[in-house]
Amino acid sequence: MTLSGPGFQAALRREIGHLRRDRWDLAMLTLFPGLAILIVSAMLIAGVPRALPIAVLDEDNGALSRAIIRAVAASPAVSIAERPETMVEAERLARAGRVWAILRIPRGLGEGPERATTPAIQIFYNASFLTIGGSAESGIRAAVDAVLVERGLDAALARGLPAIRIRPPVVQATVLFNPQASFEWYLQALIQPAVLHLLTGCVAVMAVGRELQGRSLAHWKARTGGGLAALAGKLTPYVAAISIWGMVWMIWLVGIRGWTMSGSLLLTLAAQSLLFAGTAVISALLVIAVRKPSFAFSATALYAGSALAYSGGTLPLNGGSAFARGWSEALPFTHYLRLQMDQFLGAPVLVVLPQLAVLSLYLAVPLGLCLLLLRRAEQPG
Repeated sequence: MTLSGPGFQAALRREIGHLRRDRWDLAMLTLFPGLAILIVSAMLIAGVPRALPIAVLDEDNGALSRAIIRAVAASPAVSIAERPETMVEAERLARAGRVWAILRIPRGLGEGPERATTPAIQIFYNASFLTIGGSAESGIRAAVDAVLVERGLDAALARGLPAIRIRPPVVQATVLFNPQASFEWYLQALIQPAVLHLLTGCVAVMAVGRELQGRSLAHWKARTGGGLAALAGKLTPYVAAISIWGMVWMIWLVGIRGWTMSGSLLLTLAAQSLLFAGTAVISALLVIAVRKPSFAFSATALYAGSALAYSGGTLPLNGGSAFARGWSEALPFTHYLRLQMDQFLGAPVLVVLPQLAVLSLYLAVPLGLCLLLLRRAEQPG
């Protein structure tokens, strides 16, 4: 099989001709990936959320607590939206989604440095929605810490207290719901390749499934010669287009947004194209084996749609069930993501060679199975 052979060229010309005629299939390779990159980038371009609404419960009403409130109000990360009278009311606001965090300033805070035990300033935050709660907590904590350093310790020294007796107030953060953490680079590095990975599988099913007449590929084989050369020619426009979009995304993230890739960008792009090629062949294999596009779409959604959740990038798999760990290792996206993140962090090429080898297997093994199935004798119709 060669990419310059007649089977490859015939299948390639046939597929390009179809894309020229069918604007909806063409949109799957042009409009949809561009919109996906644009939407995700627009959502995350700020890096971290700003002016998140919070509630402040001031039980002390002293000079120090007022200074803390002024500092929190000046923080760009949060905005004081509510001033509840009780903790029960504050928790109700958090559960209703009206505030993402609660700052509780305890009674007796201003006397903290002179007391044997100092009351803790408490931050309760709702992190059920990705990084919003964590960002609110970080903004509050930074403002409070700055005031405690500037006002609390200096005030105690001004009153002549021995340094050994100075006990600055403690900031205590408590998670209310589900803790998460994320940044523009981290989320984009996970989401964008996962979206393109899923899209590649879907367009491959669409391309091969379109050739079915009944449950037969005999007509397509008769027109193109069948075999791996024809299959490669059919899938090449899709893999090439998605790989170009992957390059566009990487240019945006590294070249325009300025996130540094300490390792090899070319190696990462090559691995990304290898991932997309393997994904296309796996999904094509599902169509060829079962001859039912609906089943192939469902199976593609299963292995590519769950790839992000089981990649280890969003939820840790250490200590997880044997099934979760095994499913993660079975997915091609897991191995690509490891390689990509290693290259962002500057890992040597030798470290990522095993991942490249695994990605190559995800291309070679399904291709071999496709060859066996395509050799099966068929009659038209």
